[in-house]
Amino acid sequence: MERDLLTKFLKLMSSKISDSDLELTILGNSLGMDLVSFAELRASQEDVFVDMVREKALEKMKKENDNILVNSDSFFAGSIDFMVSDELEGKKFFLLETNGGSHRGLSILTTKQQNFLYHGYLKAILKTAEKNERKDKKVFIIVGVPINDALIHEKVIMIEFFRRRLKAKNYSVKIFNRDNYDKGFKANIVFLIADYKQISESLSFSNNWIEYNDEKVNLLIGDGIARRFNDEIFNKQIEVNFHQIKTKIVNPIFKITDDKSLTYLASYYSRLSLKKYNLRHLVFTKAFDERELIDKLKFLINKYKKPFIIKPSGGSGGAGVIPISEYEKSVNIINLIEKSKKEFYDKFKENRNPYPYTIQEKANFSLINWRGGEHTFDIRIYLAQNNGIIIPIGGLGRIARGIYKNGANKEEFVVNLSGYDGQIEIDRGIGFSEASCKLLNLSIEDFVNMFCIGCVLFANIVKDYQKIMKFSQWEKIFD
Repeated sequence: MERDLLTKFLKLMSSKISDSDLELTILGNSLGMDLVSFAELRASQEDVFVDMVREKALEKMKKENDNILVNSDSFFAGSIDFMVSDELEGKKFFLLETNGGSHRGLSILTTKQQNFLYHGYLKAILKTAEKNERKDKKVFIIVGVPINDALIHEKVIMIEFFRRRLKAKNYSVKIFNRDNYDKGFKANIVFLIADYKQISESLSFSNNWIEYNDEKVNLLIGDGIARRFNDEIFNKQIEVNFHQIKTKIVNPIFKITDDKSLTYLASYYSRLSLKKYNLRHLVFTKAFDERELIDKLKFLINKYKKPFIIKPSGGSGGAGVIPISEYEKSVNIINLIEKSKKEFYDKFKENRNPYPYTIQEKANFSLINWRGGEHTFDIRIYLAQNNGIIIPIGGLGRIARGIYKNGANKEEFVVNLSGYDGQIEIDRGIGFSEASCKLLNLSIEDFVNMFCIGCVLFANIVKDYQKIMKFSQWEKIFD
């Protein structure tokens, strides 16, 4: 299946692609995929509404330069997820997670919004080409995709964007997969697209270069590649000083964006800056083994008399994310941890470790009426760098799969449109528009605040990177 998808991808990319070929329904037909629902969700996005929110957010952050990057090589594009809380003083937002350069779902953004975001990646490509560290005026870029990627059409849109912009700047461009890659490529810029497993089998690290079959790699697009790169020297260098690594990574801060507890730590360090944008801080900590996880859950429930949520390390799609009631008995806490680990291993097999777990307070979240019942929902915001400034791009609302009853059923909280079992459910997505304000019971100012929080948090992750990475006092409870 994966070979067939990549073959169709390469065949399409070898032809001349028109704007009409990139229309989602037509693009899906070319790849043997049904993208009608993607096209419908994109049609619900309103550029006029998003442009207005973006401008208001940029103006609001400009007062204190909250979204300026201290180092422009540290962030190119990312996304952030929130849930919403109704409180006496108005809407508050609490952070679920951040995502680095491997975020997906970009095909539901408008063409204008996609162009904003892909300019963040393009900036990394052009910087690499201008620096010419390989000394041969060639740029080798690897693009990673999951095995059997159900969203591979997004890579067509992205790489075609790059190809057009690069050719306009007089760069010659060539696109390969693993089977037809030619080490003696003649083009100025070469893209190799392969799944994460194929790539990881061929990577090495030498003299601060990531190499693919002994070929120096200029840029990795998809921090999922770097995450799976099991090289001790590389992993140490990422933590200590990733600026010394000559291969650029979109994004090199993946150690933080992959780790929910480190993301929450970054927001804790930035809490004074974020408070003015109505970010609600939640109690959290980290547990490195099962005994510590059980003990901390018991302590937290006893102290705060609140429910908590456990989240495994490096998970996605809600796999292993389990709510723990404040009334849960000790024996059932153990059963719920086992359920979490089973979900995690069912998705990632034995090649990933769910520990350390993040423990986070379960907030009082807003509910909306949708399809005859009350549902939880979250908001995803996409962001990109523009000349050293982080700008908000757009995003979508994601409505939970199941009707909310009492919070005991996992599907009451599964908002990821791919679901934790891999199903693609685009119909639960809501584009940003005036109409979505009403459906989600949010104001324009609420969207402005979420746009701001995303930009400010990523800027502070970059600023506080070493402080966050060196943190070790996880016996502490952050409240």
